[in-house]
Amino acid sequence: MTIKLVAFDMDGTFLNDENTYNHQRFAELLPKLRARKIHVVAASGSQYQRLQTQFQEFQDHMDFVSQNGAVVHSNGQPLKVTAMPADAVAATLDVIQQKFTADEIAEHIVVGFKSAYVDQRISQGAYDLTHRYYGHLQRVADLPTVTPTRLNDQITSIGITFQPHVDFTHVMTTLRHSLPAELASQTSGYNTELISESSVNKAAGLRQLQDKYQIADDEIMTFGDNENDLSMLQLTPYGYAVENATPTVKAQVGHFTQTNNDEGVLNVLSTLV
Repeated sequence: MTIKLVAFDMDGTFLNDENTYNHQRFAELLPKLRARKIHVVAASGSQYQRLQTQFQEFQDHMDFVSQNGAVVHSNGQPLKVTAMPADAVAATLDVIQQKFTADEIAEHIVVGFKSAYVDQRISQGAYDLTHRYYGHLQRVADLPTVTPTRLNDQITSIGITFQPHVDFTHVMTTLRHSLPAELASQTSGYNTELISESSVNKAAGLRQLQDKYQIADDEIMTFGDNENDLSMLQLTPYGYAVENATPTVKAQVGHFTQTNNDEGVLNVLSTLV
């Protein structure tokens, strides 16, 4: 087995339940991986700006796949940005308004390349929770009517989080059946669906880095816990589910490691050096 690239999901996989990781251990491991010419990639559903903050002291030695693959950064520069067309943005925002009631939706967010956006009427508690996943977050007037032009940004995804009391399978199905044909939705955990171009997923994001570095599928190792990780877990023979992964994910991968709270990703990566 020759591994040239490792990629890990963040929430529920690399990060523990306290929204952090063992910085000292990672600081010791990263240079050893790079010395073996192994590229290290954080692959997340959240925004690049959050990943920059989480890996502030390491970012010069890593690559990043953010927004479920809609945005890819390498060497600190954008390598690929897959934006949603303006008409698809409008149609999606209309679907959310028409298909779901206010008491079904816990949070609604529009994510761009520059920033993420929530409605100015959002409560401070909800804003603070969203800010945990989107470090660069702005309040805007009348979120359901925003456009890329109005925001002066490329909109790459739209997120909707449903309340705990909602039948998530039912509302998820309703949402997916109502979206424009060129869009798709992926579950990222916490009753959240992230909507983007149908070509967008973490495997597609990793393909950009594979092409840049000339890396084959069987030279990649990936780690994840939820549906939005499946594309990259199935990209390679070396896809690992953490112990706390959903049953659906566990049923579709061949390798397993300890939970996110037991440093399962770092435990496996340490075997590569």
